[in-house]
Amino acid sequence: MCEAARQKKLLVIEAHSDDSAISASGFLDKFRSDYEIHFLLVTVSDIFMHHCGPLSRAERLAEYGRYVAHFNGVWHHDDVSLPFDADARLDTIPKRDIVSAIEKTITSVAPDIMIVQGPSFHHDHTLVYEATIAATRPTARHSPSEMYVMENPTYVHSIGPATDFKPDFYVSLSEDQMRMKLDLFEKCFPSQVREGPNYLSPDGIRAWARYRGIECRRLYAEAFQTYQRVI
Repeated sequence: MCEAARQKKLLVIEAHSDDSAISASGFLDKFRSDYEIHFLLVTVSDIFMHHCGPLSRAERLAEYGRYVAHFNGVWHHDDVSLPFDADARLDTIPKRDIVSAIEKTITSVAPDIMIVQGPSFHHDHTLVYEATIAATRPTARHSPSEMYVMENPTYVHSIGPATDFKPDFYVSLSEDQMRMKLDLFEKCFPSQVREGPNYLSPDGIRAWARYRGIECRRLYAEAFQTYQRVI
């Protein structure tokens, strides 16, 4: 009898606790049975959110814990430095420390696939992207066969060449899958949900998924950009 094929390891690296929920949770839910899903959250702090008031680091970590648990995922935060207490201040952390922390997790997990943060006008995003690329350099201990940059519409789609996101990989979502994505976001990250005409409102997230769906001739979709793929 043939040995059952092992689940591929997938590692999500994100600057902030809700980034992949907005950008890639439809993909993660759709293919959750195919992958052993690992998460690395780089930074979170106490913060004052203009739409919901003060929000503690502990509350934000609890939100992320619920999110990881939804996927029966593994959250890599054994290193006492992770996540760094430097939300919106990640530029105050030596870049080599960020690279080292990310590289340590990549070496430990040895993922087949990575979904990674993209650069943007938010310096936390750009630093995590650059540190991840450095951590998967050709001389690194481990580099995955596939790496995809996830799309965050609030930051990737801004004016300027540094945020020039050109998707080449789409994950289609049905109406039910889109509804599940929105339900997950509202359940796990109630502090991040906006109202009205906002990218982070349920209507805003749905509208952007519809736009990407039109691009690939589906009802809804999440968009990614391939960084590397080895077959």
